[in-house]
Amino acid sequence: MTLTIERAQTHERLLVERLLQLHLYEGGAEPGPDGVIDWGEPLDKFFSDRSCVPLLFREDGKLVGFALAKLNRKPPGPDGKTAVSTHFIEEFFVLRGHRRKGLGTRAVELLFGRFPGRWMTTTWPGGTADRFWRSAVMGRHGARGREYGPGEHQGFPGQYVWVVEPMIEGDRQ
Repeated sequence: MTLTIERAQTHERLLVERLLQLHLYEGGAEPGPDGVIDWGEPLDKFFSDRSCVPLLFREDGKLVGFALAKLNRKPPGPDGKTAVSTHFIEEFFVLRGHRRKGLGTRAVELLFGRFPGRWMTTTWPGGTADRFWRSAVMGRHGARGREYGPGEHQGFPGQYVWVVEPMIEGDRQ
C-alpha cells in the first residue's frame, strides 16, 4: 500500500475544512450555534501563504487524513524567549478507520522528508495525541527527538511539546 502526502489545492479547500471540523469535534470541541467549530484562525491563509501548507494524506489514492503545517516559524524556545527557525505542525489527523495501522507515523516521516529541518508540535495533556507523538517522535527519532512535559517548555506552558532536530550528515534514520 502506497501512502502519499500532497499539498491540498485551492479547489480542495472545502475538503480540508471538513476534515478540520471532524478533527476538532473528535478532539472535544463543540460547535457553535451555526454548527461550525471555530478553529481560531482563518483557514484561507493555508491556501494563500506559501509558508502555510495544507496537506492531504492518501493511501492508494483514498483519502486517509490531513495536516496543516507552518514552515520556517520562530516559536518561543523552552526558556519562553529564544526562537529557532522551526517547521510547526499545527494540526494532524488520520481518519478513524485508518488509525493504528502505522499510517500516521508514515505520514510524519513523509512530512519530515518533504520539508527537511527542525520540526515541532504541541498537544494538551490527556489525549491520544500524546501517545501518538511520543511514539512518532521519540520512538522513531531517538536522540534527535525531545519531549517536554507540561510546564517544562515556557513557550507553551501546560502543553506537551515535541521537537525533532534536523538530521546531520552522517546520522542514520
